[in-house]
Amino acid sequence: MADSRFHPRRPLALRTLLTAMLCGLGLAAGVHAAEPAAASAPPVNLQSASNTDLPGSPSRVHIDQSLGVHAIKQRDGLVVLDNAVLLKTYIYAYSKQPLNTTAILTPNTEMIDPPKPVQATAKERQQIDAMIAFDKAHPRLRLDVDDIALDPYAAAGKYYLIDNRLFIHGAGYYFDNSQYHFTYDHPEVFRHLQCTDPAVMKIIDGNIGNYVHFHMAIFATVLGADAKTQALHLRVDEVQLQDDLRNVLIDQKAL
Repeated sequence: MADSRFHPRRPLALRTLLTAMLCGLGLAAGVHAAEPAAASAPPVNLQSASNTDLPGSPSRVHIDQSLGVHAIKQRDGLVVLDNAVLLKTYIYAYSKQPLNTTAILTPNTEMIDPPKPVQATAKERQQIDAMIAFDKAHPRLRLDVDDIALDPYAAAGKYYLIDNRLFIHGAGYYFDNSQYHFTYDHPEVFRHLQCTDPAVMKIIDGNIGNYVHFHMAIFATVLGADAKTQALHLRVDEVQLQDDLRNVLIDQKAL
């Protein structure tokens, strides 16, 4: 990665031109400009480095950063489901099929040739086992979703309709391009966000009129999983529609 502290060598043509000028002035005789030492590559800051800064497979780097109980985030006692590695461990935690560590560690790809399976090291197997044990003890999840668009207020039903591919029965949701996904159990009711508060409606209507999208926090409980179909099944318990500052505009719970 380029470092602003180091400067590239002068082009050869430029150096030749400068030398010729000095010779013409009688100043270059006996003078030999030292070639600047090759700059060593600066050390990588692992705390701020992007995947492309690090050696090895970017996918594997991403896995290493997500693997282990220490990488699991919680908010208000709920596990934040926010990456494919965690989703896969939840699927194996709640399914009846044997654990397949290569499914968790092998990079996901859209390439025609499938990636070579990655076998877990002893340390990685311990980390995966610890995550699965943690998952079993924490069936309540939180998912944070962005770019939620709403249709104009439906006065007859007193609700806003979500204009996204969200909360459609049978739809599968992913964190990457793998086949591992999660589904919601009968989520249709949450497509209609009930609202009768005039002050809140004014805010939401203004955002809709200006094509401003919303955020949403989804609170769910694990119902089960099936490793054969690579699916985690969730029951939606509550959703919160939020503005850009994460202020809650609508808080709707399951009936």
